Amino acid sequence: MRRFVCLLLLLNCMFVTVSRAQVRFPFPQIPAMITDQQGRLAYMLEHFWDNYHFNDTTKANQDVAEQGVSDFVNLMQYADSSLARRAADQFVSKAFATQWGRSHYEGLLDHYLANPESPLRNDVVFSHLLRSMIENYPKDDVRRSRLQYRLHLVTKNQPGTKATDFNFETRQGKRSSLHKVQSPYTLLIFNDPECEHCHEIMPKLIATPALQDKRLKVLTVYPDTNTSLWKKSPRNLPANWIDVCSPQGEVMEKQLYHLPAMPSLYLLDEQKRVLVKDGTIDAVIQKLKE
Repeated sequence: MRRFVCLLLLLNCMFVTVSRAQVRFPFPQIPAMITDQQGRLAYMLEHFWDNYHFNDTTKANQDVAEQGVSDFVNLMQYADSSLARRAADQFVSKAFATQWGRSHYEGLLDHYLANPESPLRNDVVFSHLLRSMIENYPKDDVRRSRLQYRLHLVTKNQPGTKATDFNFETRQGKRSSLHKVQSPYTLLIFNDPECEHCHEIMPKLIATPALQDKRLKVLTVYPDTNTSLWKKSPRNLPANWIDVCSPQGEVMEKQLYHLPAMPSLYLLDEQKRVLVKDGTIDAVIQKLKE
């Protein structure tokens, strides 16, 4: 129910948000006869770009497009796979029709969906758009190969799939693997002793009461190759957290997980299916509440 309430607010308040930003994107008008939220979402996404002029490359229209792209990718996170792919295909077919459009709109999608600092970053949404972009290029185009590699990365360990297993070693020298960890929930916190952002975030995670949930086992994972640095780094973690490294940096060397920035949080269920991928602590807490 919470999901549909949020969606209703998005669809009803979108025009107000745009007005405040002084950007007037030409949103489609949802027919009054469509009253259910899934129907309204489908209509909005399938007709989102009907009134926008992609051939207008003026600065003012580019600002309008940026507002449109941000709202579009935000709405796509609420769509099922079929609807999201249709919406992605329709957008790419129009936006990538010219060389200028390919460069400009790929840059916008990168900004909102690939930038680790973006609040709209979403690998599931990005994967739909990447598939559509790949089909826009000839098979022998080097840009197609580059996009295929990016798709390979962002589709790793998506929500609903079983997390990739990996070996780990504790500070006491005990070896095990992720899939052998028995717990209703497992939280992976990929981090690096040399990561300044990790130094800022880790104390906040340690102080989060929800991460003391008895149903939850927390593994802080150093994924890279410099294990001697990890062993020398002082740690002040809760006693029930397990601090581990990836022997020979297997996680990073084999790119078992897509880690564009750290710390990176993955919440897994008892069967090690991914519930939250590279998410915020708020997303983790919300999923535990559900």
